[in-house]
Amino acid sequence: MEVFFMNQKRIANVLKICSVAAAMVGLLFFLWYIPLIIKELANDIPEASWLRWPGTIGMWVIGLLCYLALWKFWQICTNIGADNSFCAANARSMKHIGLLAFLAAALILGGCIFLCCIEYFGAPIALPAFLAISATLGVGILSIALSGLIQNAARLKEENDLTI
Repeated sequence: MEVFFMNQKRIANVLKICSVAAAMVGLLFFLWYIPLIIKELANDIPEASWLRWPGTIGMWVIGLLCYLALWKFWQICTNIGADNSFCAANARSMKHIGLLAFLAAALILGGCIFLCCIEYFGAPIALPAFLAISATLGVGILSIALSGLIQNAARLKEENDLTI
């Protein structure tokens, strides 16, 4: 039964392991898969091959935003491991993760609008773009909501600490 009830340190370590796994998958995704897909699209549409490097760099910028969010999440995990889950720093980190997610969604949408304007937005791009925008908006909304909850919990914790 003790397996189901982990202490703060163990929870933080499990979350950090998940973060490292996400970082490794992200490396594969942003450094191998995305450039491969962009290269294939450039080969399929030779007149749009000039978009290969701008598209790749744009995706790397979005990848950088993801890694910044992972770094903020790592900071949260460190605070959890120090038995300081409900603190203002974690609330700020969650807010930053949400803002990074919203920025990523805006960049993806901007790229889609640009591709529409130059008439290269089609079915191979539409579904992945919709899923990416939906996922980043979902992460952003959840992160901002959790930020507010953590901030409220931190305030309550501070009040309790003062009354003891």
